[in-house]
Amino acid sequence: MEQFYAATLEQRVTGAPTTPQLAALAPFLSDTLHSLLAAARQRSDVEAARDPNEKPSFADGDLFSSLIEGPNAVEVIADSARGAIQVATVRMTSTGATPPLTWVDRVLLTKRDGDYVIDDVEYGGTWDFANRGNLRATLAAALAAPP
Repeated sequence: MEQFYAATLEQRVTGAPTTPQLAALAPFLSDTLHSLLAAARQRSDVEAARDPNEKPSFADGDLFSSLIEGPNAVEVIADSARGAIQVATVRMTSTGATPPLTWVDRVLLTKRDGDYVIDDVEYGGTWDFANRGNLRATLAAALAAPP
């Protein structure tokens, strides 16, 4: 888990990951989440080409945490199970805020080829502009809306 978030920081992922970023993150993602992120990137690219003066969907913001600016520290504080899904409770911190902001998101993991991979993120931020709900539903709803 920490490796995944370190990779998102190293790759400077904002909005839907670019094709090279998604390739770097792929080992950490379920096939379903990977497909949704690829579709989000494709939609963003199509919208940007169609109207370069408008900000396309999925252009910016951290999709993998409650905070749009994203965390700069991640710590797994608990593991549990929901049937076949493993749930990692993750404490995230952004030191870019004053005072630093700390929150808890839940990362849902599923097995692929014997290893756990990220299948969804349940956002736990409680401030006004926090991402709400969960990552997969957010992506699916936005992709279902007309461009």
